[in-house]
Amino acid sequence: MYFITGLPKIVSTIPLEEEDSFQFLCCNRERIFILILRKVSLSIWQLKPLVQLTAYRRSDMSVKNLGINVSALWKPDSSAIVVQTSDGGLIFFTIDTRAADTECYMLEDAKNSRRESDELFVKEAVPYISMVPTTSILVQGGITCLEALRDNVMVAATSGIIQRIQWDGSVDDSLTIVLDRVPFSVDFPQSKKSYLSNASSVHVVDLEYSFLLGGFSLVLSNGRGALMTANHFEFRPESVQCVWVPSEPCAFTCTAVNHKYRLMAFGCANAQGALYCIEDQTEGIQLTHRLQLLDKDCPDMMAACGPVEDLNWTPDGCAIAMIWKKGGFAIWSVFGALITFCLTLVHEGVSRSVSALDWGTEGYTMWVADPKVVFMYNFTKSALSVNNCSTNRMYVLLQGDNSVMLNTGDRVVAQPHGSSSASGREAQHKLFSNKAWMVVQLPHRYMATNWPLRYTVVDADAEYIAVAGRYGIAFYHIAVRKWKTFSNDTAEQLFVVTGGLLWWRDFVICGCSNTKTKTHEVRFYSKTRALDHSSAVVWKSEAPVITMNAFQNMLIIFSADSRLTLCEMDRKAGDVPTIVINVLQIISTENICPHPYCVVSVDLTPVRTETGQKKHTGIREAESLLINVSGRLWIIQRDSSDPYKDVPADESVVTTSNVIPLLLSSCVETIWVHPSTISSKEKPQLCEALWMFCGAHGMKVWMPLFTKDGTRRNAFLSRRVMLPVWLKSVPLCVQFDEAMIHGADSDLLYESGLDNKESDELPAFIVNRTSEVYLPQVLRQLLRRNLGTHAEEIAQTCTKLPYFNHSLELLLHQVLEEEGTSSAPIPDPLLPSVVDFVQAISKYLASLPVFLQTIAHCARKSDIALWPRLFAEAGEPTDLFQQCLNSGRLDIAASFLIVLNGTLGVGPVRKQAGALLEKARAAGDVELIAESARFLRALEMEEQETYRRTPEMTPSAKSPTIHPHPGPENMDLGNPISPQGALTFKYGSVVKQNSLADVGLSGGNKAALKKANSVPFNNPESVDGRSMSVVAAPDPTGLITTATGVQSVDRRNSESFNYLPDNSSILRYSPGTSVTSRNGWSRRRRFPGYAHAVEQV
Repeated sequence: MYFITGLPKIVSTIPLEEEDSFQFLCCNRERIFILILRKVSLSIWQLKPLVQLTAYRRSDMSVKNLGINVSALWKPDSSAIVVQTSDGGLIFFTIDTRAADTECYMLEDAKNSRRESDELFVKEAVPYISMVPTTSILVQGGITCLEALRDNVMVAATSGIIQRIQWDGSVDDSLTIVLDRVPFSVDFPQSKKSYLSNASSVHVVDLEYSFLLGGFSLVLSNGRGALMTANHFEFRPESVQCVWVPSEPCAFTCTAVNHKYRLMAFGCANAQGALYCIEDQTEGIQLTHRLQLLDKDCPDMMAACGPVEDLNWTPDGCAIAMIWKKGGFAIWSVFGALITFCLTLVHEGVSRSVSALDWGTEGYTMWVADPKVVFMYNFTKSALSVNNCSTNRMYVLLQGDNSVMLNTGDRVVAQPHGSSSASGREAQHKLFSNKAWMVVQLPHRYMATNWPLRYTVVDADAEYIAVAGRYGIAFYHIAVRKWKTFSNDTAEQLFVVTGGLLWWRDFVICGCSNTKTKTHEVRFYSKTRALDHSSAVVWKSEAPVITMNAFQNMLIIFSADSRLTLCEMDRKAGDVPTIVINVLQIISTENICPHPYCVVSVDLTPVRTETGQKKHTGIREAESLLINVSGRLWIIQRDSSDPYKDVPADESVVTTSNVIPLLLSSCVETIWVHPSTISSKEKPQLCEALWMFCGAHGMKVWMPLFTKDGTRRNAFLSRRVMLPVWLKSVPLCVQFDEAMIHGADSDLLYESGLDNKESDELPAFIVNRTSEVYLPQVLRQLLRRNLGTHAEEIAQTCTKLPYFNHSLELLLHQVLEEEGTSSAPIPDPLLPSVVDFVQAISKYLASLPVFLQTIAHCARKSDIALWPRLFAEAGEPTDLFQQCLNSGRLDIAASFLIVLNGTLGVGPVRKQAGALLEKARAAGDVELIAESARFLRALEMEEQETYRRTPEMTPSAKSPTIHPHPGPENMDLGNPISPQGALTFKYGSVVKQNSLADVGLSGGNKAALKKANSVPFNNPESVDGRSMSVVAAPDPTGLITTATGVQSVDRRNSESFNYLPDNSSILRYSPGTSVTSRNGWSRRRRFPGYAHAVEQV
């Protein structure tokens, strides 16, 4: 969940006329320094502040003997560097760091100036680094790739061997691995083993080591992938074996390993990526998802991008960057959700191809190398990627290296009864949207010594923000816009936050390590008091704290010894508020957790698998533990016979749950549970649901099936159901009461092409907050599973939402579009169930015309070719129009009149429009009267134009028969020209399909007839010069302006306006005025009987 922001920064360039080029770049393990490699030189830069520390240029003799530079690696402790050359050479360098008092750069004041602001002083030390070559060796056969280990370097050669070379340049031949002697098995290690048949021509082209996978991920020269493991930790040749990765249609080109999620990523020659995991029980390798652009983003991905050049994971493993051979890059979430991509990179009028990529400190920067330019992109990431706690899931919270971005989302608020608009009626619910970001810059005094920002958390009421950098913590009060920090640097550097931050009531909780006593602690600081260690509450932990979370007054702590500690927090009031911690239970997770680093999040929730059997008591208690281990979500339910409260509060007592852990889902990145401590009576199904984001697999919602009283209707039904929900952006916040999901995406402001050769623009990005209503998809999935009763119950709880009717329209429109445009027959169509569902909701809301409004709006937003399928289920449009007239829903009847204009002839439509005019006259709806009159006049003009332009033809066997205004029974909604073997032509009396779909999209029902401005149209290129009627595009302002005002109105008609209450509105919309449409046609004639119709009002 990483988002690009701003413009890329150009770090270093090489003139185009020079033969030199950038070959490679890579950061050290701590991502403080970056090594930039050229053909014959290399340099080391510091990321903060961004300065060059040292550089080294090779001699001409070295270049002649070993070749130019190709790639390089850091030693894990950053004390050495090895450089690979083109002729199979390895050059080793030692990195010498001088004493701390010797700095590479120093800021000095000018003679006539003086620095007074703290921001002008650089407190970050810039060390003096020297790079000294120690030795160089030549590997026979050439080198294909390198992998750095603690004590040696794994070197793969084209001869099919993998050598182990020490950092001093010595070679240990006893540890050399020969591929033709390594057994390969299929699927899992216990299967039948075989050896490479053509081992002499097969070699390793890329490899990467993962200590959590217990081996190396390999890409061979034949395009296959494998996992190389060993029974011995030193990977001795006799103990090595390989497991084939399931083959793909296209060859693999590169590989990258995710340690936290235990994934192997492979780049393919078809510009796609494939990710694999190890199945826990069988230890087999299986495909989890693929990385590929959709056709709407890139129609021909292979031609536009080329093969995958490299893959690189972020430091926290939550996202992966992919670069292609032809240039461009893409960022994906850990399980395959596309975050952003950029296919074109142009600088100084030259197309740039990305040749190398690496992530900077904490993933806040991405370094991209072009042969002539090195760019640096700035990133903001979700606070959930490093601090996945409950309060951070309530809002959209992003963090940069020195700033925080907060968005509180949209809220549905009930309008008070005392307001004038709601007087005497039920309170109205309105949506208050907030898409603006609140950007908070961290104080310079804190960030000067504690850069970069590592953890961020916001409280439940969005009043305070707590942050943690390299040392210490700081508070921010949103209302007063003031920061609260420790009084001095010594107090800040007393502890380092390692287990995240958490808000509970007025306390912030941080899992940390004490730098003075070397112990592990959980500290509590009150937001109402000054940040001081004397007022802190400290709880000792036996092992380093990995992550934490809270629910009500319970705290759950996961530590590095794979234990979950459940504590009860009791706040004691007084002059100095304090907290008493009581340990309730300690649970071991060794059976489901291969390594503590693999735990993504832990949650205490009220979710249970048997929720359907429980009645709502009003209080949500902690019923289960949810543990996300490498994307696998496990649930450990509370034992009802031995609740937590009955466990003695003794830290020495270790108890385990009697319930076996249950695997809920795989490929889970983030989960959301309703944060309230009180069960919702209005929306029990939605508020008791468990939401999971699964990357390329979309969202999943684990929803309970029970009625409002908490009982289950059918005993054979499952207590919960897992439903998929597909989103257009990355979700960051789920609002249960509003039935909305908020997220963020990186929007590309502009992207330079090659048309303008002098363009010097680079792609710029801005982070936008996104919103989606998930109610239509939930209802659709329930209807697809024949759970219509539960869908109706959920819909009935959401009728007060201001966008509920729009949700029903989306539901109907999506199903109609999918089934109506399907080329294959659908055995079990969902459209009849959706129409019946909308009709059932309309009966529940007897006072609102939900069914008629949904059908009318869906028809006007759909293609005309889909109308027969829609009205075959919903009923004839004439009958629906008559129902609107009988029920007095004239605004909806006006919408149906547009539909009738597309399905009936001029005569029947004129009759229906006359009936609508009579109803509008009886109701005194002045605006609708004017619009109906204008529509009748347009029909009259259309009929006159049709009769005037239609040629006289005698039907014969050689000439087709023309039906100017066929009825709905013989109207062809497809191609108006029949096949050659037919003897008749069939025409629809209305309209151009593309324009008709745009009618009335703005939602103004009374202005529907105004926007459907039917005018005669004669296309000189049409067949036989036939005339047809079209619907003019709607005016962007929603109004049709008058040209001459009162002077152009007939005297007799203007006198009749005195009987109407609002003369100005009639002058604006009256068809008697001189009206100029968007196409520039002026019409001044009035249809016969118009004046009489107006006088009757």
